Amino acid sequence: MFGLITGSGLYDVPGLVDRQVDEIATPYGPPVLLTTGRLGGIEVCFIPRHGSDHSVPPNAINYRANIAALHQAGATAVLATAVVGSIEPAWGEGTMAVLSDVINFTSGRPDTFFDGTAPAPIPVASPVVHTDMSDPYHPALRQAILTAAAELGIHVEPEAVYCCTNGPRFETKAEIAMMGRLGGQVVGMTGYPEVALAVEVGLPYASIALVSNHAAGVSPATVSVSDIIEALDRRAPAVFSLVTRTLEVYERERSR
Repeated sequence: MFGLITGSGLYDVPGLVDRQVDEIATPYGPPVLLTTGRLGGIEVCFIPRHGSDHSVPPNAINYRANIAALHQAGATAVLATAVVGSIEPAWGEGTMAVLSDVINFTSGRPDTFFDGTAPAPIPVASPVVHTDMSDPYHPALRQAILTAAAELGIHVEPEAVYCCTNGPRFETKAEIAMMGRLGGQVVGMTGYPEVALAVEVGLPYASIALVSNHAAGVSPATVSVSDIIEALDRRAPAVFSLVTRTLEVYERERSR
């Protein structure tokens, strides 16, 4: 089963059939509403990060419960979407990129299953667990996105360093300038600790970033929520086409 996590403006999965919604209880808070079904003939389980009505701000998302629920439901890999601001001047609205690394600027978010506050989703040999994060985004799943994009004739940037901030406010010009100097290329509010938690439980994880706007100070324009939503509406069909084909490519390559 494939886990799907979608972000702002992408609250449903077109083409998902045989739907069933279940409440998945985890040790990390209220039950998670998980939709299962089939997409392109592949079994998937789906969570919109912000809820189906965008009622959950990025700083309040229960990332541990979401990843634990996907793991408990039997997901063997996770494909996510991330709506981002671009720190790269050449990456304008509508650019898609395959995330390759992450810089965490969040604070106060529970970002590990191994802090002793609740039972871990997987058995561990020691109460102290250190997880390698050299390649947080799974290479084979990232390659599946690139192959799918090539098959569909969709241009995607093959690498992008994602900077994650707490939100829900947007970043200042100085913050964006700092991130750029540190190697950041896109910025968002939800990619961490999601990726780290997936790695902790051994779930291959990759994310397709969709640029909705330039980040503060990258262009003269100010950040507008209405402009972001309009950009998402225009590019959502291409994103979901890429998601569906990526699942097919990944399954095809795994079966060889």
